[in-house]
Amino acid sequence: MDILRNPKMLYTKNVNLTDASTQTIVTIPNGYVAHWTMAFVSNLHNSTNDITLFVDKTPDPDIYIFNGTNVSSKEYLLLDGNAVFVLQAGDVIKAAAGGSGNMEVIVTFDLLEAPATFVNFNGG
Repeated sequence: MDILRNPKMLYTKNVNLTDASTQTIVTIPNGYVAHWTMAFVSNLHNSTNDITLFVDKTPDPDIYIFNGTNVSSKEYLLLDGNAVFVLQAGDVIKAAAGGSGNMEVIVTFDLLEAPATFVNFNGG
């Protein structure tokens, strides 16, 4: 890949969850696509909690990466680049803990300019 013609913008964003409310980590801006390659969830609290990490694709159905997944005290979950999720403009990465506590959620993604045309693989 020619970096001068297709420069990558690597970003890491995070959110600290202290209650059960759903928090936005990042919204993919207009004119860009993202290749999401890493998610790190750490339970910093003294008790077990669960994590829901998902992509809000309104109006399409959400994509759940973790859905109420249990994380023991002082433990973590890691998706480390063996999976790539391609996100479109307007997609929102969100997270929520199952209850009060102290959970850190970190995501890393490449932000790329969107192509001028979009190929619809559904034949439309």
